[in-house]
Amino acid sequence: MLFGTFTHTIDAKGRTALPARLREGLSAANEARIVLMRNPGARAVLALPESVFNKAAANVGNASPFDGLAQRNVFKTFSTAHHVDLDQSGRVLVPPDLRGWAGLQKDVVWVGMGAYLLLFDKAAHEAEMEQELPEAERWDFFKER
Repeated sequence: MLFGTFTHTIDAKGRTALPARLREGLSAANEARIVLMRNPGARAVLALPESVFNKAAANVGNASPFDGLAQRNVFKTFSTAHHVDLDQSGRVLVPPDLRGWAGLQKDVVWVGMGAYLLLFDKAAHEAEMEQELPEAERWDFFKER
């Protein structure tokens, strides 16, 4: 499982280090690659371990081309997917289109969300964290699902 919040920098070429604890989590799950794409819920890059992406992609592949809702979601998220490898220094190259869309500047924040990661610009992350979670949207983490 991938949990934690880590502040890093991104260089002018779009390289940012994946935090060691998150790399260890990927390694323990035998995940060699990640897939970067637009996050549908916030201005952030969604980083999926390749096996998680493949599972979701199988569902996408089963969507009818006549299902407008499904196709709009595929267009907005899956069409932006980039398979990336970590370099020898544990860095990820974030493609320019995703950097621009998420507004990634110098300081970025990796957020471990369990089975996947989010990559925010630091200011955007701080703004998201400042928003109060409405009572109706609070989740009971101890409740069986």
